[in-house]
Amino acid sequence: MKKYLRAALLFSISLSACAQQAKHPSYKLPDGKIVQADQLDSVNNSWGGRGYLMKHEKSDPGVIYISPMTDEFLKKQDEEKAKLNALLNKPAPDFTLKDLTGKQWRLTELKGKTVVLNFWFTTCPACIQEMPELNQLAGSYKNHPVIFLALGRDDAIAIKRFLKVRPFAYTHLQNADSVGDLYQVNSYPTSIVIDPKGIIRFVQVGGEDIKDRIATAINKTYIN
Repeated sequence: MKKYLRAALLFSISLSACAQQAKHPSYKLPDGKIVQADQLDSVNNSWGGRGYLMKHEKSDPGVIYISPMTDEFLKKQDEEKAKLNALLNKPAPDFTLKDLTGKQWRLTELKGKTVVLNFWFTTCPACIQEMPELNQLAGSYKNHPVIFLALGRDDAIAIKRFLKVRPFAYTHLQNADSVGDLYQVNSYPTSIVIDPKGIIRFVQVGGEDIKDRIATAINKTYIN
């Protein structure tokens, strides 16, 4: 499955810092030139600083294809955001996925607890950038009835390899593309908060303030 991913426009991040934190694949420009993660800021600047598109193909996992941001994509992004927002205050679609040990997790079996979802993949720089905040968030709710689930597009082998380099303190579920489709997820990372009754109360595609926004949403589930 091919999905177009908006990265630099969503975050003011240093991709060179991300490169130091985890091993990344090569990035291929439209002219065929191969660059590394620490060169992406310069590439983006040369394209006018609007951000860029990333295309991830499972058939070629070692390469991510990037191209300049387009007006058409920005319009599509707004449409996708509207689809995500349409999920608010509605029952969360049920799903069943396996974690890295092979254990099955079903969303409906978690009713009574607040559930935080994070849709991500191992070669997503923006996903990696927000992980320290998400780790702090998960730690702060360690003794609360809150379940943090990371729904990775990758299989267990790839996720385990990633976690040896870069810790991510959520419970990891593998091969989650089908659930991403169910939740209208097309941009990464995307976070969703589901209240104890199974109702979606928060959706957001990335963001520098992601930890505080998720925490606010979690706290409201205790009230509502």
